[in-house]
Amino acid sequence: MLDIILFHLCLPRLRLFKTIYFNFKTLPFRLAVKLPILLYGPVDMYWVKGKVEIQSNHIYRGMIKIGKNNEFFNAIDGSSFIYLTAGSKIIFHGPCAIGNNYKIRVHPGAVLEFGEYTFFGSSVKFICTSHIKVGRYSRIAYESQLVDTNSHYVLNQKNNKVARKNDCIEIGGFNWIGNRTTFSKGTNTKDGTIVCAGSTVNKDFTNIEDENQMIGGTPAKLISSGLKRIFSSQIDGNIDKYFSENEDAKTYTFTEPFEDNYSDIDYWFKNIM
Repeated sequence: MLDIILFHLCLPRLRLFKTIYFNFKTLPFRLAVKLPILLYGPVDMYWVKGKVEIQSNHIYRGMIKIGKNNEFFNAIDGSSFIYLTAGSKIIFHGPCAIGNNYKIRVHPGAVLEFGEYTFFGSSVKFICTSHIKVGRYSRIAYESQLVDTNSHYVLNQKNNKVARKNDCIEIGGFNWIGNRTTFSKGTNTKDGTIVCAGSTVNKDFTNIEDENQMIGGTPAKLISSGLKRIFSSQIDGNIDKYFSENEDAKTYTFTEPFEDNYSDIDYWFKNIM
């Protein structure tokens, strides 16, 4: 019983006042009253002058949860902040979850866009000066960062040219991103991409014909293709059971065409998260 009490005391608490403030400050009144965005844990709001859009047919209380600790890879350090400048915008296309110790900074005229059922681990950082878009059902693990700017211009003394310091980042749908990955300006990934932990991704991978790519390294390059993460908890559990019952087995073989099931992810977002 004591362990249960301590466990719940350590979880990030809902910050009701800041939740109400953020919803009514950034959303139209008719949506704000539903409190679709819930803020958990300590969070500083340095500047909340931008707006939030929720482009979904079904908007309900708590469909977007920011600051919860659903993975337990980091303790709460109180470093979370939201910096939403005038003329900036955050767009949610559906349910979304962002872990604790996050950093969100969106500059004037910039758009930070989240697809439906996107999930981000703890200590993830978003620095958006142009446009960052993360596709639906994508998951980005802890201590990763998406930064669409070099912050400063650099002169190429060989030709006296200066490149843009800002460029868009677009992460495809159903991407699985390993921890401590950095996405730099100009990054584009296809649907179903897997990114190895610790990678630095800084170019367009959509012009490569291979599907279901695995990329990794610093800078990232194509490692393999035809690899697909299994999202279904039921299928994942069946494979776990097979390996536990067959200790010498090295692989599991699907005997029928593979078809993933995302309904348990929908259930998790609505009922457990």
